[in-house]
Amino acid sequence: MMNRQKRSSNNTIFRNIRTKLRQADYSRDVSYLLVFTFLYKYCSDSLKDYFLSAIEDKEITLDEAFRDSYYREVFRDDAFHMFGYYINNPEAYIDEVINTKYQERFFLSSFFSSFSKNIEFVPNSNYEKYFKFLFDAFKREINIDKLEYDSEHNLLYKDIIYSISKLDIYEEKFPFSEVFNQICQFRNINIDHDPDYVNYILTELVCASKSSPMDVYNPFLNDASSLVKLSEKFPFSYGKSYGKGYDEITYCVSIVNMLMHYFDLDNVFLEFGNSIDSVDINGASFDVIMSKFPHIGGWSSKARNKVQNIELAKRNRRRKLENVLSKNFKMDENSFANDSQLNDALENLLEQIDDEFNSQIQFTGEYESLKDSEYLFLINLINCLKNDGVMVVSLSQSFLFKNSLETLRKYLTYENNFIDTIISMPDVLGRYSRPEIICVFKKNKSDDNVLFIDLSQGFDTKRAHNALPGAFKRNLLLDDKTVSKLVKTYVNKEIIDRYSNVVKISDIVRNDFNLSVSRYVDTFEGEFIQLSDLTHEKEEITSNIKELNKKIDKMMDELDIKF
Repeated sequence: MMNRQKRSSNNTIFRNIRTKLRQADYSRDVSYLLVFTFLYKYCSDSLKDYFLSAIEDKEITLDEAFRDSYYREVFRDDAFHMFGYYINNPEAYIDEVINTKYQERFFLSSFFSSFSKNIEFVPNSNYEKYFKFLFDAFKREINIDKLEYDSEHNLLYKDIIYSISKLDIYEEKFPFSEVFNQICQFRNINIDHDPDYVNYILTELVCASKSSPMDVYNPFLNDASSLVKLSEKFPFSYGKSYGKGYDEITYCVSIVNMLMHYFDLDNVFLEFGNSIDSVDINGASFDVIMSKFPHIGGWSSKARNKVQNIELAKRNRRRKLENVLSKNFKMDENSFANDSQLNDALENLLEQIDDEFNSQIQFTGEYESLKDSEYLFLINLINCLKNDGVMVVSLSQSFLFKNSLETLRKYLTYENNFIDTIISMPDVLGRYSRPEIICVFKKNKSDDNVLFIDLSQGFDTKRAHNALPGAFKRNLLLDDKTVSKLVKTYVNKEIIDRYSNVVKISDIVRNDFNLSVSRYVDTFEGEFIQLSDLTHEKEEITSNIKELNKKIDKMMDELDIKF
C-alpha cells in the first residue's frame, strides 16, 4: 500500500502550482492551506523515507512493520530522537490520504484531520508547542465547511494539494524548501519576507564579526530567512536561535521554514509578539542580533515604548538573581516557578532594589526624550547583547539625519560609543524611494571611531539563485566581488578614496551628530569649482544679458515695433 512515489521535477510542479494560484482569489484560506500542505508533505515524506531505509534489508513491508509492536516502538523512538515528531498511523501519511481519500466528497476534512490527529511529540517539547500553534491557526483560519460546499474552490484547492504532494523533498536542483519559499513570495500570498540582498549582507558581516555565535536573535523575524541564511554558514545544532514575529501567517511560515532547514526546534525560541512593544525574549542575552527593521513611521506607540526599559530590566534582574541562586546555592531552576513561597520571596527582594535599579536605567536631562523615541527598542536590543556581541541591522536612512533622532544618535555615539560601522546600500536593490543602510553596533569597542562605507556607486549585481521570473529588484544581489571588498574594508577598517572613511566621534560631534554617509565619504568625481569663480561668472552673464536687452529695445524702436 505504501510504495515510494515516482520522483517528479520540482520546477515543473512549481510552475503548475503558480498557474493554479493565479486562478484563486486572494483569501487567508489560500495562505494557510499552502503552509499546512507544505508542512504535511515535508513531515510525512521525511518520516516515511527514513522508515523505508530502516527496513530496506529486512523482509518486511512498511505496513507490516507498523503492525509489529517492536518495529512500531523503534520507529517512534527514532522519530522523536531524529525528527522531533512521529506520525503513528500508516494511513495518515500524505500519499496514502491522497490515494484513498482524494475522490471522496469530504476530502479536505479528511486531509486536515489525518495529519493533526495522528502526529505525536515528546511532551512539553518545543515541537509540540509550535505544531500546536500551527494547527490552532490552521483550524481557525481555514473554513473547511465553506470549502467543502464551494465546488469551484474545492476543486482548485484539491488540485493545489495534489500538486504539492508530488513534489520531491530531496531534489537538489530546485530544493523543496526553495519551492516553499518562492510560493510564499507569490503575489497573492501575503507573507512578510526579508529581501535576499539584505540577508546576504547581514550574514557576511556577522560571519566577519563572530567565529562561532551560540545565541542568535532576530527581533523582527518575518519568514526567518535571515536565520536560515546564517545557518548555512554556521551549524546551529550546538547553539540557540531566537525570534519574534507579529503577523500570524508569516510567523507560521517562519516555523515551517526553519523546520525544513533542519533547525532543531528544541533549540529554537520564537515568540508571537511585536518587538516594538518589548524586545525581551525569555530574559536571554545574545552573541548576535541580526534583522531588517520595519519602517517605523508614526505607528509606534509612545505609551508602550515608555515601559519597555522597565519590563526588560525586571526580567533581566530576575534572571540574574535566579542564576546566582542556582550556581551558588544549587537550587533547582524549576522551583523558582513552581514554589509559590519562593517565588513571592524573590519578587519581594527584587522590589526592595527597584528604586536603585530604576535610577540607573531611567533617562534624565536631555536624554529623557529617549523614553518616547520611536527607536527605543534599538537601545534595548543593544542592552540584550553579550559584552562581546554584535548587532547587524538594516534600517531606514532617516535614522542618520532625522532631527528628532539627534539625541538618540548622541546617546549611541558620544555617550556610549555603540556604533561601529554604517553602510549605505545602492538604491537599485531596494523597493523604496530612499535606499536602506546597514548599521553595525558593538558594546565593547576598542576605539572611538565609526567606519562609513558608501556602496551607492562602483558596485556590481547578480541575479539571485532560483529567482522568480521578471525584472524585479528583489531578484538582485550584490555580486561576490563587491561583497568581498565590503567585508575586507569592514574587517580592516580601511580608508579608501570615494568608498570608505574612518571618522572619530569628535568629528561627528562637530557635525551635530549627523551620521549621513555622504557627509563623511566624498564621492564627487567632477572638477572642483571655487564658489568665487561661479559668482564672477554669474555677474558676467547678467551684464551680458543687460547689454543684449538694450540692443533688442533699440532695434524694436527703429522698426517701430510695440507690444
